This record gives sequence, structure tokens and C-alpha cells, in this order.
Amino acid sequence: MKTLLSLALLLTAKLTASAFDLGTPSESTPYDRYMSPVRNVLSTLGQQKPSMEQVKKLMVQGRSFHYRMDNPYVAAMPETTAAKRSGDCKDKALWLCKQLGDSDVRFVIGKTEAGVRISHAWVLWKNEGRWWLLDCTLKSAPVPADSVPENRYIPLYSYSKGSTFRHSATQVGLTQVASKRKSPVASN
Repeated sequence: MKTLLSLALLLTAKLTASAFDLGTPSESTPYDRYMSPVRNVLSTLGQQKPSMEQVKKLMVQGRSFHYRMDNPYVAAMPETTAAKRSGDCKDKALWLCKQLGDSDVRFVIGKTEAGVRISHAWVLWKNEGRWWLLDCTLKSAPVPADSVPENRYIPLYSYSKGSTFRHSATQVGLTQVASKRKSPVASN
């Protein structure tokens, strides 16, 4: 019975993990003209592998930064965010990418929940074969990406060191909301 239960739990975990949308490679996104700072930072990331404890400390630090939006389109460079100890979601997400120094990160643009009009930015980080959602604008600790409900943290586009990804939500009309907005990337 224990073996059967263990097998069922493992299968459920595998199905849940595979249901998480990592996107498909894309040639371009509607946000590309604003991604220069993101691409610059991601291109410098190496194989540094921070521990989960280090990531937790960085998230607490990023969460302590005051929320302030200077530019609704372009993320501030991490050095600026650190010096001012403030920024919006994209500033904090890019700062966190730089602090992690790990090329297994993605800078994500999406929606915090279905039906929300304002876009949000956060980080996906792969650690020990599992993806983690890192959002130091709204959270103080990492969240396993495969545990997030389907209607929360809906990725539209993501950027890694050498790739751009389009996620399945872009095929159901969510991008129309972003294209009608004045500011394509703003925080909640």
C-alpha cells in the first residue's frame, strides 16, 4: 500500500511539474524594444549556483526595497536599483537576476492572476531540477513554480541568457490587454 501511495504521489508531482508552462522558443516578443537592460544583465550571468538560503536572503533584501516606478517601459540597471534601494517589479526582478549570477534564471513578464490588466515581472530560477518563482516585489520567499495555481503568475514572455520564450497564455488573448495599455510592463 505504501509503495502504491508513493508511486501515486510521484506521478502526481511529475504531472504537476510538466503542467507548468516553460514556454516555447520565440524569435521575438512585443516587449523586445524595452529589453536591452535585461539582455545585457542576462548575458553576463555564469554558472554560479546560489544556495536556497542565499536566495531567501536576497528575496528578503529585494522585498525591503521601496516600490517606485521611474520608467514604465525599461528596467533600471541592478546597480541603480541597489543604490536607490527602490524600484518597481521589473527593476527588482532584474536586480535579483544579477545577484543570483546563475544562468538558470528567466526574467518573466506576465500577469499575477487571470483577468488582471497590469503586467508584472518576476524571476524563474531552476535549482536542483525544479523551477522556483522568485518575486521580491510581492513575496519574501521562493515559491515552487509547480505549486502555483493555474490562474496565478501567468507567464506571457520570458527571457534567459540566450533565448526568448513565448508562453501559452499569449495564444488566448492576454497579450491584447498588454498591447492596449500605455505601459506594457508595470507592477501591481
